[in-house]
Amino acid sequence: MSNVNNLIEFPHPLIKRNYHLIRHYLLFLVDIGLDYLKREYLRHNSETSFQEFTANNYYDYILKDYLRRKLKGILKVILKASVEATKYFKDEKIDASELDRIVKKYYPEYAENDMSLLHSSPSHPNRSELETISRLTFRVAIIQTTRIIQCKYENISYYSDLIRTVYPDKIQCQISLHAILTMIDQMIDCFERSLDLISIPFYKPTWNLRDFAYIRKIYEFAITETNHQIDLIYQGEKI
Repeated sequence: MSNVNNLIEFPHPLIKRNYHLIRHYLLFLVDIGLDYLKREYLRHNSETSFQEFTANNYYDYILKDYLRRKLKGILKVILKASVEATKYFKDEKIDASELDRIVKKYYPEYAENDMSLLHSSPSHPNRSELETISRLTFRVAIIQTTRIIQCKYENISYYSDLIRTVYPDKIQCQISLHAILTMIDQMIDCFERSLDLISIPFYKPTWNLRDFAYIRKIYEFAITETNHQIDLIYQGEKI
């Protein structure tokens, strides 16, 4: 287990406000994604009414809880690292040496929750490539989240207010938020080139999701949903 202190020290009250706005919104997106995954899971496991009943209960009481805990763990460490990075954010970037230190400090905790690593073979020749992508994904997530979380504009009540303040231009927002999705796409490409990289022990809840098609579908859904959410934000919705 990681020894990183779980206590978050907020350098400014507005950073604490932003932290909670971002966290609340991202957990909302996690639940949207998990609901979509449930629909896909049931669609592939409902040939009979009994199978549908079994799959529905398995997803609700075992699979969903496991996935949500891992995703919450990832969000927690990204936000925690980003709060620390705000101290070194200047001229629209984080001091490179401090960013390296923060990534090194928090990455072990991130890796503990990264399901691409947890569900891949440690001895596979392409494992090192996957680990590189994982670390870069974490780094990009810190950079993009820090840019948002460091905003000290006072008149903000919603996540959508925060995003429109940091990114007045919609295109800027799309480029920033899609940067993380691009890293995930690289991870998927890595798996698609070597499907034998996938290694999920039978006793893990996600063994039932070993069909790689789930990952690609979720990624495509994430892109569609991200674009939809960005459209809502710049249409003036209070999110």
